[in-house]
Parts: sequence; structure tokens; C-alpha cells
Amino acid sequence: MRLVGKAKVIGILVALLAAEAHAQVASFQAIVPFPFVVGKQTLPAGTYLVQRHLGKPKRTDGTGLIVITAAHHHIYKVIVTGASGAPDASSGQVSRLIFTTLAGKQYLNRIWVAGDAVAHQLVNVPPTIGEATGEVIVTGMDSVEGK
Repeated sequence: MRLVGKAKVIGILVALLAAEAHAQVASFQAIVPFPFVVGKQTLPAGTYLVQRHLGKPKRTDGTGLIVITAAHHHIYKVIVTGASGAPDASSGQVSRLIFTTLAGKQYLNRIWVAGDAVAHQLVNVPPTIGEATGEVIVTGMDSVEGK
């Protein structure tokens, strides 16, 4: 009888933890009007759902997790990120994808989720990305916290 009681308590705890983890996911949609590079893959122009997992990043966090999906292209991309500083003072209000132009290609460089204190810096961008001079910012729409 005690084993059944412990199993129920463990089941309730697992359900509560799963609900808490689900609540930390923030998402937004962005329409990217050009092909862009993520890691070593070029993704087509289109509407993307961007989801931030693992909760809000802090300056001391070393790792984040972003998932980008596009149902019309059957794309599901998981991206490991690091924390980056704020691109500007107003950036906390609107989610955005920040692309850097290098050698004629648009590289997804940073992801900003509305309300976060810092941006997500992609860790697998080319090392010469710091030499690039131009940035293109695509703002998000339909921001959803906890979904």
C-alpha cells in the first residue's frame, strides 16, 4: 500500500515539473523574406515558428536552446545558443531575428525573445562573422509566453 502512495506522489511531482517546463517555453512567428544560413544549412524564405526552451537566459547562463520550425518546408532545427548582450534599449519589447550579411549570404546570428534580458547568440556562426558590417533585423509577430 505504501508503494502505491509513493508512486502517486512521484506521478504528481513529475506532472508538476512537466507543466513548469512547458510554461518556460516562449514562442513567436517571423516571416523571413530571404534564404538564410543556420550552422551549415541554408533555410528557405518563409514563415518560421521560433521557440525558446530552458527558460529565460541570464548573463551568466552559458547555454540556451532555440527550436525553429516551418511546417510548409518540413523544417525542424534545434539550435544551441549562448547569452549575448542587448542589441539596443528597445529590443526587449519585440521579438526579433538578427541576421548578419557575410559574403553575400544572410547568417542567423542572434535571436531576441521579447521580455528577455539578453539575446541568444548562435554558437556555430562562421568565425569571420565579426568582420561583417551589415545586419538585417526581422521582427517577430504573435509572441506567446508559456506555449
